[in-house]
Amino acid sequence: MSDLSTLFEMPLFSGLPEERRTWLRANLDEYHLKTGEILMREGQRVTHQFVLLDGEIVTEKMVGGRQVFDDRRPAPTSIAETSLLADMPLPLTFTAATDCFLVALPESVVRTLLNECESFSRHIFRSIYARITAYDAFILNGEKLAALGRLSAGLAHELNNPAAAVARAADCLRESLDTMREATCVLVVSAMPAEVVDLLDGWASRAVPAADTTPQAALRQSEAESVLADWLAARGLAKPWLIAPQLAVAGFSPDDLEPVAARVTPEQFGAGVRWLAATLELRSLGNQAWIGAGRISEIVKAMKDYSYMDQAPLQEVDIHSGIEDTLTIMRHKLRQGVSVKRDYDRMLPLVPVYGSELNQVWTNLIDNAVDAMDGNGELTIRSRQEGSFAVIEIMDTGSGIPTDIVARLFEPFFTTKPLGKGNGLGLHIAYRTVVQRHNGTISVASRPGETKFKVCLPLAARH
Repeated sequence: MSDLSTLFEMPLFSGLPEERRTWLRANLDEYHLKTGEILMREGQRVTHQFVLLDGEIVTEKMVGGRQVFDDRRPAPTSIAETSLLADMPLPLTFTAATDCFLVALPESVVRTLLNECESFSRHIFRSIYARITAYDAFILNGEKLAALGRLSAGLAHELNNPAAAVARAADCLRESLDTMREATCVLVVSAMPAEVVDLLDGWASRAVPAADTTPQAALRQSEAESVLADWLAARGLAKPWLIAPQLAVAGFSPDDLEPVAARVTPEQFGAGVRWLAATLELRSLGNQAWIGAGRISEIVKAMKDYSYMDQAPLQEVDIHSGIEDTLTIMRHKLRQGVSVKRDYDRMLPLVPVYGSELNQVWTNLIDNAVDAMDGNGELTIRSRQEGSFAVIEIMDTGSGIPTDIVARLFEPFFTTKPLGKGNGLGLHIAYRTVVQRHNGTISVASRPGETKFKVCLPLAARH
């Protein structure tokens, strides 16, 4: 038998009397692993407590093909005692990172030490508690980072569209400004009649009707542009196809422009029409840039409010504001075919919560609801007060959750999503946040066509 002095230097075994040490030496087995060899695999039933006395072991957990936990344990350290005592499948895979020397204690030996040696039982429970706490924190922080990554990807998509619109508008503004400058010079040199200038100025400042996006309207718009471009070409205007769209979208037709053409020279008419088209285009581009910048500002504000940046972690908040911020930053998932129905009790008092953590609950519940509907259905969010609790219900019109798995939904790593799509931590985090952090409750009821998650939060802060 190899030297076991390191074993009895560990706090777990250092308090054993000499007779127990002798007994332990006679009732353990020795293991030698080469680098890369697997000691135990995830899901395996545990029959021994292992103690690593020399070398280094790597522990890892894979979920959906993605590594969610990776840790290295140098000697000396105890392995698998939690699964052994709880009689549960091993949650991790243990692999030798170097050549390793271990000893294995059968379950009967561990339980004898646990029952008869106070120092052993005290240290093993401390070890189990510390390991579970560290593992739990690691996994949950990893899931929060993964969720943040998913939100960031969605936000990047959301920000890209208005940012691109602003960039396009800025690029087109330069060309329109050049056209207006050239047309203005011609108007000044050609001494355009004052009454015609006033007419053009009035036309340039009138409101442009809202765009109709129906297929029939697009066809009518195309026909109007074609007729106007032919009419302008017949009067000698160069590149009329660049001018006609701006005029047609503002509602101008040949009948509107004919009286002006009859009162001025062809040169004056061409300059006036180009000036009018450029002015209308500048107004349109300015509106596009304003809308795009406003959308960017809205998203940034929603993200700042969502994360409660620069604010106290626990504070009284309007629950509806947090839900709306969540819907704003998740708009990329909702726009496909999901309609949102809001049934808010606006008289609901402010609720003392950890705002950013609670918003992650809304994110998980809404994300699951959209996935359950396969991106097509109705999402209903309802709020009300029941006694001393604020109640928020999030419902979807998906296919429902089978009755036999409803009870397991809040378990860590349990997921109904396909392999690689979910890691089963979203609802677990929601449960921990609502129940442990806020002293509330979260429940689910499901049938085909309606799944409802109900969150109850106390209206008074827990002391």
